[in-house]
Amino acid sequence: MSQPTNSLRVLMMPDYRADNPYQALLAEALQQQETEVYFPVGYRRVFPIFRALQDCADSTQVLHLHWISPYIKGTNWLQRSVYSIKFLLDILIVRATGVKIAWTIHNRLSHEALFPQLELWTIRQFVKLVDRIIVHHYASLSELAELYRFDVGKATVIPHGHYRTVYGKAIAPAEARAILGLPPTGKIYLSLGMLRPYKGIERFLQTWQRNPEVAANHTLLIAGKTLDDVYGQQLTKQVAGTKGAILHLGFVKDHLIPIYFSAADVVVLPFENVLTSGSLILAMSYGKPIIAPRSPGISETLGTASELLYDSQDEQGLVRAMQHSTVVDLAVLWQQVNQECDRLGWETIAEKTCLLYQFPIG
Repeated sequence: MSQPTNSLRVLMMPDYRADNPYQALLAEALQQQETEVYFPVGYRRVFPIFRALQDCADSTQVLHLHWISPYIKGTNWLQRSVYSIKFLLDILIVRATGVKIAWTIHNRLSHEALFPQLELWTIRQFVKLVDRIIVHHYASLSELAELYRFDVGKATVIPHGHYRTVYGKAIAPAEARAILGLPPTGKIYLSLGMLRPYKGIERFLQTWQRNPEVAANHTLLIAGKTLDDVYGQQLTKQVAGTKGAILHLGFVKDHLIPIYFSAADVVVLPFENVLTSGSLILAMSYGKPIIAPRSPGISETLGTASELLYDSQDEQGLVRAMQHSTVVDLAVLWQQVNQECDRLGWETIAEKTCLLYQFPIG
């Protein structure tokens, strides 16, 4: 795939690099394609997106938006409505300057959205104003186009890249288990990341507890930080009543991530509702077999490594996936996961993104 003919200047917003390496990896790969990438400094209350463009020293040709939730604030419907209108006006002003606007869809709606219908209305107006849309899965394209009411010709499918180079290499499983104080025998089932209700941890704990014949001699390890203390207390209580379950509550520092994945035999992602999952990509980056619902996006991302996926509408689907994980050849599945992860290289992703940036406005 050819490189872009002209050097481009791109402003990415919002800047979530401190919490998620995705944008940093994308920006680094784009810069290898002669595309200069900038991020906003600070936050302006009035037209923050337009003013961030003004802060750029030289001309910026492309505004690449990712998550739009930071610009639509408010704890009640009226406040949220005002911010929604302000956001749309901000985008209109940017569009009037001639800057191209690209948007990557990471979620259908914000997690735990307070006013989903208002958010959906806002996005439907927003997609009319953007020039190009990036979707991570072919399987999700038609669904998102129908949900947001945009022409599929406006969208390009570009996958989410891997995290292989971010946190460090894996170590010996026995060493990792010893460091984390885990049992030396039995399989370790890992659920790691920000602990939020939509991720289905409570349901998996219930399944683990109700099926002791499957969970016997194995360990369920849940690690991560909760958004609030109430949910943390709820999980702590549930884990305390579940034999073989361990909860490491709190932020998992970067240097510990390869240790957790090295200790794990299988990663469990029992999502209630998800479009794109960084947790899935992270698990793939360490070659881990994955138990998760057979949603279109997850199935497409895992490809041939989908053996442990289950039907989320089947009440016995999750436990069947657990049972199968105890007899399947995990070494073979590990190889398949690594092969599928090879497709998620950042160089190809950057090339496709650069070509997208060069589409004409409108």
